[in-house]
Amino acid sequence: MAKSRLDRLLAPWVFVLTGIVFNILSALITHYYIGLNKEEINAIDREMHNRQVLIDSLWQSRIEVERKEEFFLLLQDQAAEKSARVRQYVRDYLQQLVATHDLAGFADRVAEATPGDLDLLLELSNAAQESIIDTINDTYFESLELQEARMPLERNNARWLSIAIFLQVTGLILVLARDLRRG
Repeated sequence: MAKSRLDRLLAPWVFVLTGIVFNILSALITHYYIGLNKEEINAIDREMHNRQVLIDSLWQSRIEVERKEEFFLLLQDQAAEKSARVRQYVRDYLQQLVATHDLAGFADRVAEATPGDLDLLLELSNAAQESIIDTINDTYFESLELQEARMPLERNNARWLSIAIFLQVTGLILVLARDLRRG
């Protein structure tokens, strides 16, 4: 009686059924768990890319502020009579710097600035560049945090993939083992 129960337990269809179940589990793990982690990884990658684009844009903005500072210094030096148009260009630029880089502390000084106030131009330009650099640093650190959040997801994917491969190989072995049981 015990032998017949063992024979039923080791019947070829049991191996095939178990192998199929293992392969189905492998497919579910691959498509569900790994797929979910992959979506999160892709979202983090997109966010990291966006941060890198922002950093590049901010760096260009910093260079632009530096170049405009040089331009306005040259413009003020070349405009001997300090025409009203030049004064207005400089004042508009200074107001733009205050508004763009959230430098409200300079707003009163810009409103009261004299036409040839080079110190204010240099101070404001430096403050704008520092503000941009601070934003770049903050964005870079946010990118590092995103990268750290990505690493455990990749480790989980590797772990789930190993389990899925193990189940798939074991399932295939069991399906092939039915032929050994017949012989």
